[in-house]
Amino acid sequence: MNIQDVAIKTQRSTTAIFSKSLAEKVSNRSLVEVDIEDLNLNPMNPPERTETNTAFLTLKRGVRELGVLDVIHICGDTMTLINGHRRVASARLNGITVVTAYRYDGLTEEERDELFRHLNTTSVAYTGSQKLHTFLNGGVVDSAFAKSCHQIIDIGDSVERGNGMQFLTTIRNHKKSPTSYVIGVKEYCKVVGDDSIKTKAKVLDWMMNVGSAHRIKALIHLKCPSHLLKKAINGRRPVIGTWEITAV
Repeated sequence: MNIQDVAIKTQRSTTAIFSKSLAEKVSNRSLVEVDIEDLNLNPMNPPERTETNTAFLTLKRGVRELGVLDVIHICGDTMTLINGHRRVASARLNGITVVTAYRYDGLTEEERDELFRHLNTTSVAYTGSQKLHTFLNGGVVDSAFAKSCHQIIDIGDSVERGNGMQFLTTIRNHKKSPTSYVIGVKEYCKVVGDDSIKTKAKVLDWMMNVGSAHRIKALIHLKCPSHLLKKAINGRRPVIGTWEITAV
């Protein structure tokens, strides 16, 4: 089922993927030829999705041999790419100057972001780190992921205003997902029997500046005693090797 079929279907459903307004605009999209030089990159698109890797090189080779077979999607009012960044990059590298696109006219910024999320999370895998890029740039992400981001912000800001966004930026720079950190916080709080914001802030700080989300979860999985975990977290000390070695 293509995006137009989905849009028409949602008009008849009480659990629509798109709003009625957006569904109508999708139904009224037009197929056009566009000059690549007229297109604007979408700031919501994580840069690593167009990095040179095996998959991208394969796409580039296919575009060189057959051209761009799948149409791209653009916002007609701003000429901003909604979907097709890798195809456009491959076309440009192969000297192709014109591509076929579905143009959506009259989109609001929110509708453009919603289309971006829908079209880009159903093709190339959209990782937690890439979702975080979109979130930090003001784009639309699923509600569960947004909740994780806001939990990080709330915990960080409980110590000092602005810490939460700094933590999210650091997580993004390390190509990690905030969801892993939220899970680490929850698992630690459960083990030590303390769900206070102060405890959450301490373990989040430890994961950000001393250990990692993976490390705290691994220690808990290995049944590291709670008093040893608390000693490491409260003292901002690393846990080197296995917990038995550092139990002294």
